[in-house]
Amino acid sequence: MNNSLISFSLATGAFAFFVVCPRMAAMTNIIVKNFSFSIYWLVVAGTVLSIPLLLLMTWIIRQWGLMAGLGFAVATDFLAALILSSVSLKAAVETFIIALFVVAGNRIATWLTARMF
Repeated sequence: MNNSLISFSLATGAFAFFVVCPRMAAMTNIIVKNFSFSIYWLVVAGTVLSIPLLLLMTWIIRQWGLMAGLGFAVATDFLAALILSSVSLKAAVETFIIALFVVAGNRIATWLTARMF
């Protein structure tokens, strides 16, 4: 196995673990609590539908940087909240709050690590 294949495998594995994050768990829980269908179908179908959005977010980050990519991600969270508001205002507000914490967490993490390293 060459180094580039090992590096690619490690990076791909790390990305897979990032996708399964606390935010994803929280959002999945919010959605499942407000709809009556299989959580497994939600995860599979939602993952397939998210691929073009992930590619678009990646392109935005490469073109305009991380904050632009986060802006796009937050915009999609707002769209999710808007969709959920037709079912549950509480779910929509929870989704909005989680989006705000993601942006704040990114800024705090960047600020802290800049002082640490």
